[in-house]
Amino acid sequence: MEKILSGVKNIYLIGIGGVGMSGLAHLLKDKGFNVSGSDIGVSPYLEMIQEKGIKVSIGHRTENITDDINLIGYSSAIKEDNPEIIEARRRDITVLKRAELLGLLSWDKKIIAVAGSHGKTTTTSLIGYLLTSLGYQPAMFVGGLPLNFLQNAWWGKDYFVIETDESDGSFLYYSPWVSIITNIDYEHLDYYKTIGSLRDSFLKFAYQTKEKVFGWEGDPFVREILSQVGGESFGLGENSKVRAENFRVGAARSEFDLYIDDEFITPVSTHLLGENNVANVLAAFSLFHYIGEDLERVSSMLENFKGTKRRFQIKARLGGVVFVDDYAHHPTEIKSVVRAARYLNPKRLVVICQPHRFSRLKLLYEEFSRCFDSVDELIITDIYSASEKENYNMSIDALKDKISKNFDGRVRYIPSSMLARQVPYFLKEGDLCLGIGAGDINVLMEGVIEEFKRIREADGIKINNIQ
Repeated sequence: MEKILSGVKNIYLIGIGGVGMSGLAHLLKDKGFNVSGSDIGVSPYLEMIQEKGIKVSIGHRTENITDDINLIGYSSAIKEDNPEIIEARRRDITVLKRAELLGLLSWDKKIIAVAGSHGKTTTTSLIGYLLTSLGYQPAMFVGGLPLNFLQNAWWGKDYFVIETDESDGSFLYYSPWVSIITNIDYEHLDYYKTIGSLRDSFLKFAYQTKEKVFGWEGDPFVREILSQVGGESFGLGENSKVRAENFRVGAARSEFDLYIDDEFITPVSTHLLGENNVANVLAAFSLFHYIGEDLERVSSMLENFKGTKRRFQIKARLGGVVFVDDYAHHPTEIKSVVRAARYLNPKRLVVICQPHRFSRLKLLYEEFSRCFDSVDELIITDIYSASEKENYNMSIDALKDKISKNFDGRVRYIPSSMLARQVPYFLKEGDLCLGIGAGDINVLMEGVIEEFKRIREADGIKINNIQ
């Protein structure tokens, strides 16, 4: 496989401003390749790679593809009718998916691959942080921004920790040294069609793992895979090899006692809230137990792990209101983050939900209508299409009505353009305002925060932002 990169100097990335492709750009640049690319607009990740001297064109155009380009990579968001892909193939330039190119880069490394429907970014970031804290120099590829680091991917000398992407089956381009499967949920069925096909893809991924597969014992699909490949389980159940007992939450922390094979190892405390994050931490402990690290020492290092951007990220504490941003966009994720928010004991939990993709909403319509238990006030804003052209007859009004039938709190629709103008006026001291979604809700929340601060200060109330 490495022969494909032999003689390659100039690599062009289509969709270079996305979180995954920008990470790939960092890795390629670190490896000494001349990297350039294109995207349809600017983004924070785009700005990061431009600071490294990577040339970026805004807009996908035929003329961007020139004869000096040796190889092209593209993201899963790029369609086959993209003009740059068409031109590259006309010129007989090698065209590879992002995961194919990552596979080529990592072929001689001990790959620690993290897969699953939820929790991948936090688990990958945590493993990378702990390895670094322990004195290793791992290569990293994360599908988000770890808050302990300045970028989401970099080259290294030891292990290669990779957050994989199952959305289009591209995680099957890897043959990891060890792998972690966090869970398997009803997601990406636009590609897989059936949950059976999705499960079979994860099973194949597990069989491609060279040494050991670790998985969440509480997920029946993962449990079945572990039994077939001889994997090791982590979880809160008594059948888990690596397990948490006495889970509790106190002072905005998750705490538990770590057991391995029924033997108490160490108490654990982390700023990551909720049972879902306990699963992520247990995944890391499974790995470090396997490679023979002192788990008490590993536990002590959790204190300074800051998490990842847009994963229950506290954006501001203003005027007695806590503002939190989270990437949750699947009903399972939404339930988890709502539970985590409740651990902070707000007087009211106000949630602003930006539904993501018409196709996902169509597929999980019933689940979306039942994932807001314990929310006091729910605001639904416009559906983020993520470039989908078909709306599958999904409408905000229908969604709002459906949710209202299964929800005891107040539900209201506010257009995205009006969030900053309306939300700050009904927030009260003691509220937790949680913005969720995989679109641009994080940007919209910044507007809400700024307007909240402005109107409070206009009323003569001194506002300090304490994060």
